[in-house]
Amino acid sequence: MKGKDSFIRERSERHRVTHEELRAGWFREARENRDAKPMSTARLAHEMWQVIKDEDWVLTANTLNQWARRLWSFTRPDQHPGDALGTGTNLGISLGVALAHRGSGKLVVDIQPDGDLMFDPGGLWTATHENIPLLVVMYNNRGYYNDWAHQIRFAKQRGNPVERAAIGMEIDHPPPDFAKLAQSFGWYAEGPIENANEVGPALRRAIQVIREQGKPALIDTVTQFR
Repeated sequence: MKGKDSFIRERSERHRVTHEELRAGWFREARENRDAKPMSTARLAHEMWQVIKDEDWVLTANTLNQWARRLWSFTRPDQHPGDALGTGTNLGISLGVALAHRGSGKLVVDIQPDGDLMFDPGGLWTATHENIPLLVVMYNNRGYYNDWAHQIRFAKQRGNPVERAAIGMEIDHPPPDFAKLAQSFGWYAEGPIENANEVGPALRRAIQVIREQGKPALIDTVTQFR
């Protein structure tokens, strides 16, 4: 029995060291190009974590291209119910999660892709109409980039002009003003924010509104594609 216990301890230690090395590397990557505009997705996840870690939080349907999984500390199964099911589902799932936790004191956080919200902006009205407190942080890369990347790949394979891959894929020229959109539905909202140094203060202001007024809040952050 002692031999088995020793084996388990050694294996646990190896996994702990590997995990800490990976996590340290992810945090180094998140700190690279700190002044890039628009900000990297890793930097946004890092800035969010510096604020969210002090809250009793629940992350809904998006993990910011897995960076939240890498940088945040998940200690309970209810802190993330799972990923969205595709374009047009992220906000609906987030509203359902926030409704389930309404009155619990938990801060429910939706990392919200811009393309997804373009399909279901009416969900913003639902949040205010039904008094559902929710913090939305836009993952706004100004494009349907998952499909855009496919278009780029096929353009290269077929010898087509790569610059034409943006047709029907970009959400720009003009860029939607998601903060004003949210405000029109009664939300507290700020943005667009391209400077990562402004994310933390904006999040704290939004959380204060959620706590004191019970209304949803949206922070529009503009990011790199990945």
